[in-house]
Amino acid sequence: MELTQTGLIDRIITNLGVDGGREGGKFVPAGPKPLPKDEDGPACEEDFNVAAVVGQLLYLSGHSRPEIAYAYAVNCCARYMLFCPRRSHELALKQIGRYLRRTRTRGLIIEPSQNLLAIDASPDADFAGMYGFERPDDPACVKSRTGFVINVAKNPVLWKSQLQSKTALSTMEAEISALAHCCRELFPIVDLAKHLAEYFGLDPTTTTMNVSVHEDNSSALILAQTIPPEHKPRSIHLETVWFREEIVKRGIKLLKIDTKEQLGDIFTKGLPRVVFEYLRQTLCGW
Repeated sequence: MELTQTGLIDRIITNLGVDGGREGGKFVPAGPKPLPKDEDGPACEEDFNVAAVVGQLLYLSGHSRPEIAYAYAVNCCARYMLFCPRRSHELALKQIGRYLRRTRTRGLIIEPSQNLLAIDASPDADFAGMYGFERPDDPACVKSRTGFVINVAKNPVLWKSQLQSKTALSTMEAEISALAHCCRELFPIVDLAKHLAEYFGLDPTTTTMNVSVHEDNSSALILAQTIPPEHKPRSIHLETVWFREEIVKRGIKLLKIDTKEQLGDIFTKGLPRVVFEYLRQTLCGW
């Protein structure tokens, strides 16, 4: 089964004015560099409503197109549309519009497993990814980005991409914050899956529930499973103690994964076409 929203995509393409012309569709929804506020950049030139298009893209990315959740037009432009959108934001919106034009008939493919109720999460973080792109007096220039996806029976049910509220001082701290955020969403899903399995009378001898969290940062993986050193900040202690207790209680496995296989990476930064298409295949099925 493939979840598609071609009607909404067609409206987005029309609103952005990218439904024709010589230029073909884009292969990726976002470029490799982050999109800043660009307060001193050129003013908007297009006549479309930025807020309306961003709202449509947010709805699309949250229901059938998770691979565009990070894309400038969806996440970054949503941060700036209440201030003063610039020409660079319009161009970012048009890029994702051209990407959608190329892939308008595609959506999220759902193929649940018949006998394995596996729940797995893939949290990731981009440490201070806006540094050097935002103005140095803007606190956002040193914020890290959290991205994660939670799969049930190998199918995505929840995904997110957002800036972290606090400033991480290292890659490990950014990864720990992403892991803690992901776990806050994961634990209720695990509990709900168990209740539904009991309610529908699933046979525990034929249906196996495996819950795992995939982490690509070795330091964060070690810290998540051991007591932090005393010199670590109190916030790190609170986060790790909390989710370590919950992970042990629920029998959740923390597994090391290669960075190239980390699904959360697609929610934290713009990726090269080859990497993006590989992760999209794993995430969306196409």
